Amino acid sequence: MKLLFHNLKCTCLLSLSCWQLSLQSLGNSLNSQLNHIFNSLTQTEDSAVQASILRGTLDGLSGKRDLAAPALWKSLRIKLGRSENPEVVKLADQLSQIFGDLSVSEDALKLVLNGDANLDDRKRALTGLVAMRFQKLPSKLNLLLDSRLRVDAIRAYSFFNYPEAPNELISKYQNFNTVAKRATIDTLSSSHFYAKALLEALRNGKINKSEVPNYTARNLRKMLGVAFDKVYGKILEMGELSEISKKPVKPVPDGFAEARLIEVGVLPGLKFNTSRIEAKTGEKIVFVFPNDDSSGMVHNLAIITPGSSQTVMEAAVAMGAAGLKKNFIPEIPELLASTPQVAQGMKYTLYFAVPEEPGDYHFICTYPGHGLIMQGIFAVE
Repeated sequence: MKLLFHNLKCTCLLSLSCWQLSLQSLGNSLNSQLNHIFNSLTQTEDSAVQASILRGTLDGLSGKRDLAAPALWKSLRIKLGRSENPEVVKLADQLSQIFGDLSVSEDALKLVLNGDANLDDRKRALTGLVAMRFQKLPSKLNLLLDSRLRVDAIRAYSFFNYPEAPNELISKYQNFNTVAKRATIDTLSSSHFYAKALLEALRNGKINKSEVPNYTARNLRKMLGVAFDKVYGKILEMGELSEISKKPVKPVPDGFAEARLIEVGVLPGLKFNTSRIEAKTGEKIVFVFPNDDSSGMVHNLAIITPGSSQTVMEAAVAMGAAGLKKNFIPEIPELLASTPQVAQGMKYTLYFAVPEEPGDYHFICTYPGHGLIMQGIFAVE
């Protein structure tokens, strides 16, 4: 009997994989394929199998909203709602949202706003509301900017054309921590309307030019053109690649002439030559990163926010083949600065302004697989 159930799970999961791969190309047959999947769900009582199929279906429908619910869904939704497996119930609710069930969305919004509810449940509910572009959400996001969902809420604004978003974010910007500030800048550069408000904030000093990462500055230049250049000025690369034996030749950026120099090298076995670096808030530091790894592997030195190692590593892996062109340096708020991937025999000089917020930041190599071992503490006091 156990073998029978095992085979059933394998069959379902195999079908699920095929479903995920074919979903995006189905076009008009989407409803038919959904009915096929839902028919399979009605024939199994195994909640683990149900959860797996529901997860796969949600992945396949990612980015879609207001779909017409297939004929089988109404009765199946009642059955799944009675499941003793809470994950099955939650996944079914998320599917209902995609099918335009406003009552589920209203309940999800109440959950998001409930500060006493489980944080992970609130995050999942918020993700679902964003995915379906629930129109009542944007006006409530401001209520989350002083909560543990702050960064999630800031990112959520970028999925909506909400006129009040710039003012709500910029008015609270100075009270945000490092990650929230970077997330705000990313969100305000996500559309032309938001970008114009960000440019005005740069013009009047509400946001400092130094807080805008170069990748964002380049996007803003493409979006706003000459108007951006007049406010921001020239985009300066905060570093220089050279051979290990040679000194940088480019001019030192303003404010770094007397900066403290810290050299971080590489040891065999995916290790930096130090596990801890200490700095003062607001301090200017010149990192020198020579790659003399005898194995011949490339490495980089990235400075990231406290507790974000897993997030950064996952984001680097998620870049896939595109990561090779972008040095596996994800453009996310958690990554504050980085050298490129440096080849053996080369070094990179990185100019870095330490955040004003104290804490145990980290330095890490973001090349996939390296960061599991190759990281250390960047203690800011």
